Amino acid sequence: MRSLNSGGSAMRLGAMTIAAISVLPIVTAEAALPPYYQRAAELEAIVHSGDVEASLMEAPIDTIERTGEDIYRVTGGSCTLEVRIVDDTSVDHPDGWVGPREFVLEVGEATCE
Repeated sequence: MRSLNSGGSAMRLGAMTIAAISVLPIVTAEAALPPYYQRAAELEAIVHSGDVEASLMEAPIDTIERTGEDIYRVTGGSCTLEVRIVDDTSVDHPDGWVGPREFVLEVGEATCE
């Protein structure tokens, strides 16, 4: 018959691992959302942007293409424009704050045919 304490070594090892991890230094970097959700947040911001709507002369968005890191090409009707995702530097968080990336859109000039 197996004793209830037969897993004692494994439990002690687990407890020591947890104790070791708990004393690691805390990194104070800003954490982004997982890539899928970050991209979704960026696309949602573009779709709901009044600046994008105005630049496309209120034409509905036909396509949004990611052309580079934090750069999108948005097409609506006969107009195309570039939208950049830029960190929002106006937000001031306390030291150690961790959360999703806060950004603003930089909407370029539209080129219309």
